[in-house]
Amino acid sequence: MSLAFLTPDAVGERVLGRSPMERLARAGGARMEQREGWNVAVAYASGATGRVAFADRSHLLKLELQAEPSALAGIVAAASGVDRGLEPGRAARSEGAWWCPVAPTRVLVLAEPEDAARIRAALAGACDDVPSTVTVADLTCGLAALTLAGPGARELLARFCAIDARPAVMPVGAFRPGSVARTPGYVLRENDERLLVLVGWALGHYLWTVVADAAENLGGGPVGVDALL
Repeated sequence: MSLAFLTPDAVGERVLGRSPMERLARAGGARMEQREGWNVAVAYASGATGRVAFADRSHLLKLELQAEPSALAGIVAAASGVDRGLEPGRAARSEGAWWCPVAPTRVLVLAEPEDAARIRAALAGACDDVPSTVTVADLTCGLAALTLAGPGARELLARFCAIDARPAVMPVGAFRPGSVARTPGYVLRENDERLLVLVGWALGHYLWTVVADAAENLGGGPVGVDALL
């Protein structure tokens, strides 16, 4: 079958993508650059220097793949190269993307914008011989995202979210749905000192204010995406 994406590309040559957190980032002294069709906060006049910082990553590609369980497993394996089935609560990192199981019939794919065309092509190719119905929803402008970074990332998360992010409970690659600042969201542990938090796009401004207040109490603040490289 051929794969039709349910929504058009979030950005294009004539449309500049903007995060719901951009106004707050600018007010905090962010230096913005246009990257892959998005206005991105890349650095700050005075970056955070404490044990914890946070960065707006709402420009990440976010695709939700939906299919019946057996078909979904095959599509993910073919598109990602992951040679094992996705485990509940555990994302797989492959081909420059995170493949995050949301439910037996749903997988959220997260990647940098520059990898969008490659990821889409891989998914389309993986669906060519699938007889059942497969859909892909582009949630790039449906989910806002912040990365919490530094040795204090887990402590920062605990200030506004009840998800247990202790390494023994939530190792690298763990993916958890739950209440984030009293709203539905997801948390992904990207590495030992980085947690990616996702909530609905309309709540991005709210998430920033909650995280900024908590980070300030810990001696932290916002940083640009270049600080995460």
